[in-house]
Amino acid sequence: MRRSALVLISALAFATIAVALQGINAQAQKQQFTVEIPVGAQNQTCNPSYQPTGDWTKMLSDKCYNPSTIKVPAGSTVTWVNKDTASHTVTYTKNPLDASTWDLDGKVLFGMKLIMPNESVSWEFKEQGEYPYFCAVHPWMIGRVIVEAAVGEEMPRMIKLLTDNGSVNVEVMFSAGNANNGTITIDPPQKVRFDIKFTDPATNKAIQHVNYNFKIVDANGNVVFNKQDAHTHEGTDSIDVEFNNTGSYSINIQILGTGINQPFDTRYSGNTNVSVSVVPEFPVGILSTLAGLAGLAVAMSRFKGRLN
Repeated sequence: MRRSALVLISALAFATIAVALQGINAQAQKQQFTVEIPVGAQNQTCNPSYQPTGDWTKMLSDKCYNPSTIKVPAGSTVTWVNKDTASHTVTYTKNPLDASTWDLDGKVLFGMKLIMPNESVSWEFKEQGEYPYFCAVHPWMIGRVIVEAAVGEEMPRMIKLLTDNGSVNVEVMFSAGNANNGTITIDPPQKVRFDIKFTDPATNKAIQHVNYNFKIVDANGNVVFNKQDAHTHEGTDSIDVEFNNTGSYSINIQILGTGINQPFDTRYSGNTNVSVSVVPEFPVGILSTLAGLAGLAVAMSRFKGRLN
């Protein structure tokens, strides 16, 4: 009798775990998230760090959009609720400080629809990536949505680039983070290894004896990593970089030419860039479910003790 009861409990436990994990996957792929526009967001005092120029990722304030940064799995819907006494917008932009990137007419993503007090607007985010936005009426209000892969989706860790003159393909693989829409997203603090491969666009064969510079600059133009006059014999190389601070960065790869000694052959040369967004990751739902499963395990243990 006791043995049969234990077998039954074990079967129920495994079934519960399977259903829970399936629920996690379904929930992660179709979730609802809310961002509030707090009272007082219409005043620039909601964001004391705001400046017309600089690194906009340093100008996020939960007193303007709450939360100002939200991470969601692909397929989720985010709803902005206006709790303020003034009207606001949620306007997509690649850079909230660069007016040329403002999607005021909504032709790219979400645009300039006014959200009246006590009203809301929603948007479904189907693809991974970083989606900055701001209020077109009150530009000091800045926020972003970071869309991650849904549970079960593989996170891409390679990005393909082409030099500005079209002479070299540059494949960049990285050991941590993911890539989407031409941007690498990394969770700090993180040591990332970049594996770089230089190939001929016509033949896809590796280019030998490539001389290049590898530089990383932040949003203010400060150089945070610089490897000069690097040389790869076989057309592949690896570089380790430590990312400790959040923010927007740009990796510049400058190919100087091929050869062992100068002057180099510049048939293969040119510049290429890739954007890097360093933002923290906040796992939530899965931890809750795992905590529930842990509680189930404790209950099973106690019940087993009673049977014995």
